[in-house]
Amino acid sequence: MMDTSSGSNQVYLPGHYLRNLLELVQSRGGNPAAVLAQAGLSERTVERLDTSLSWTQFQAIIQSSCTEINEPALGLYLGSQLTITTHGLLGLATMSSRNLQEAIEFICQFTTIRSPLLNLSLQQHKRNVYLILTELHPLAEIRHFVVETFMVALHAMLDFVSGHRYQLKQLDFAFQQPAYAELYRAFFPCKVQFSQAEHRLILSADDLALASPWADRHVKTQLTAQCEQELQRWQQQQSMAGLIRLMLGRTKGRIPSIEQVAAEFAVSSRTLRRRLAEEGTSYQCLVDDWRRQMASQYLRTTSLPVQQIAYLLGYADPANFGRAFRRQQGIAPQQFRDQQHTTDE
Repeated sequence: MMDTSSGSNQVYLPGHYLRNLLELVQSRGGNPAAVLAQAGLSERTVERLDTSLSWTQFQAIIQSSCTEINEPALGLYLGSQLTITTHGLLGLATMSSRNLQEAIEFICQFTTIRSPLLNLSLQQHKRNVYLILTELHPLAEIRHFVVETFMVALHAMLDFVSGHRYQLKQLDFAFQQPAYAELYRAFFPCKVQFSQAEHRLILSADDLALASPWADRHVKTQLTAQCEQELQRWQQQQSMAGLIRLMLGRTKGRIPSIEQVAAEFAVSSRTLRRRLAEEGTSYQCLVDDWRRQMASQYLRTTSLPVQQIAYLLGYADPANFGRAFRRQQGIAPQQFRDQQHTTDE
């Protein structure tokens, strides 16, 4: 499990959808106050528009919400409750986009201001468009909830912006099929596959040209500037270590050097080392920690070959991954996977 709450390495997460989640819990007979209490929060927290949550609080709220109403598929239901206006500036700006392609590109650029633990990217191959969802942190026990909420909400946004004309062709999920998999049919009008290499939403390239009924160039320009300001404010809240943790999640197959990371944050490598030292860590410690946590998640929750996991974690030689994993966990990667599967059974 990832702990991003210790000391100055805190990662703060916006509490934008906290009210929506608690209202959903209450509507199904749960006690919102009890959910908040599990995370050490009061009901006054919900009333604040600028609420920020630590990873520990965020995780506790989601887990206690699912437990409170005994609903493991709560993420699917929450995603369906989020209208485009509940996404704030991001939703309004997306509505104002010229067409579906511009809307998707905008969501990809500013996903962080609503869901900083995730990254959305667009790839096009022939006549298909792939929207790939990447987890920037190991999400542990709340993985299904976070990914499912995002995918349902994303589908709803694209459907709305396209004037209900776009067609979702297929959904892939990297995690294994949940016990409630049949429920997906109520939320996604397409084929759904599990245990895939990545989370992705697939649509036709022809749909990118679908015009938004609410397109407004001037409004879009104004809202884009406000989204950029919101993104900067969020970044300023974070520790340097927290920002680097998120950045590592985007580097599939390639771990950047400290010089490259420093350039990304527009500081010298010397300054970056000093700031990390002040936060009680180092770049190599962050890389090692991220690799360890992601390796455990890949091995526990996916069917990816060990060699591919090694590549995703930036190891040119799978043997180096095996040695590093054995140093940290005491057993080989495949043994770890086999033990986890035995425990699950």
